[in-house]
Amino acid sequence: MTINLLSRKLAYTQSRVPCCFTIKVSRGIRLHPVINQHRHYARKRPTPTFSAGTAAPNNDKTSQERAEALVKERATRPRHLLTPGRLILISVLGYLGYRLYTWQTNPRRSLTLNPKFFTPFILSSKEPVSTTSSVFNLLSVPIGQNTDNISEAWRLGVWSVQVMQPDLQIARSYTPLPPTEEMPDEQVRLFVRREVQGEVSGFLHRISPGTLVHLRGPHLEYRIPDNVEEVLFLAGGTGIAPALQVAYTLFTARPRSGREVPRIRILWANRRREDSRAGLEPPEVQQFRINLTNRIRNATAGGARGTPVITKPLDEAYGLVGCVKQTRLVEEVEQLATKSAGRVSVEYFVDEEGSFITEAMLESYLISQSSSDAPPPDIPSPRKKLLFVAGPDGFVSYFAGPKCWKGGRELQGPLGGILQKIDPQGWEIWTL
Repeated sequence: MTINLLSRKLAYTQSRVPCCFTIKVSRGIRLHPVINQHRHYARKRPTPTFSAGTAAPNNDKTSQERAEALVKERATRPRHLLTPGRLILISVLGYLGYRLYTWQTNPRRSLTLNPKFFTPFILSSKEPVSTTSSVFNLLSVPIGQNTDNISEAWRLGVWSVQVMQPDLQIARSYTPLPPTEEMPDEQVRLFVRREVQGEVSGFLHRISPGTLVHLRGPHLEYRIPDNVEEVLFLAGGTGIAPALQVAYTLFTARPRSGREVPRIRILWANRRREDSRAGLEPPEVQQFRINLTNRIRNATAGGARGTPVITKPLDEAYGLVGCVKQTRLVEEVEQLATKSAGRVSVEYFVDEEGSFITEAMLESYLISQSSSDAPPPDIPSPRKKLLFVAGPDGFVSYFAGPKCWKGGRELQGPLGGILQKIDPQGWEIWTL
């Protein structure tokens, strides 16, 4: 009984003590716990041996030296911590790398003129036309990059390019002039009048040859059909540029022969004589012309008898041939009329001299010709008659009504102005 109780107590103690105990019963029933070396101490640690004259190491001192060495090693070890300064430096380097990659792969760096991104051109020369307007000749950089796309634009019809003002990052559309025989096909010529508050026009008139000018385009304003019979163009000031574009496309870019060649009539109105025909005359000759024109108009309006009928131009009738001097742009217009063999006619109007494009004049051009040349009502005409109006906003609104804006784009508005009163039948009207 006593042995059983002791066995239970020893078993409880064995469960709480990590060592194993065996019971050894002897006389007087005395219990001696003996460590089971066979289970827990079968693998003995080797006993360190020391040579003669060497003292045994001090375990406490060795541990202390190891701790100090570890502290020194950690102190001298380089720390790779993401501090705020390193984070900013990594961010800046990453941003610069991204910008370099996007700059190298950006299509805006393309040297070919395109409608999406601005392309650098160099201003090769600037030709003054009057005190307020000039012709700017622009070449692509390098030369030879835009021959194909510009030639294709000339074959299509009326097109324009946007010029960017680099300081304000704003752009304005201009219609290029046709190329001349001595200039390369890819050269872009812009006829620009300097406006008082015009940021882009002022920028162009301030720069000198050799300056880079960024262009975007070409933007097709109107695709000229092939079956064109007649064109009437009302041009105000710089609106002569799209008129010359139409003539160049129909006569040069699309050469024809015989009866297929259309007829073009251009009515060109300017505010001053210097922008029109004989614009480089001496001041006294210009004043003589103005007085003579007013005298003829007043005599004709009053119905006075004896009014001389002048069958020759004023230059020949009054001996002004030697004094007449044309601007470069007027010379190009006159050369176009001369080379067309009578298919192109140009009439000049000057506001300061009292000559205007009147409603009666337009009726004589539109109504009489429409009624005489119109086919029977049941037979549609195979060829088209086009009427264009281009120039300043006031000029366009007076003749055809204002344009409308939709979605940030300028669109053709409803017909208004004088042309709405005339209501020409059989004419397709476009404002540029």
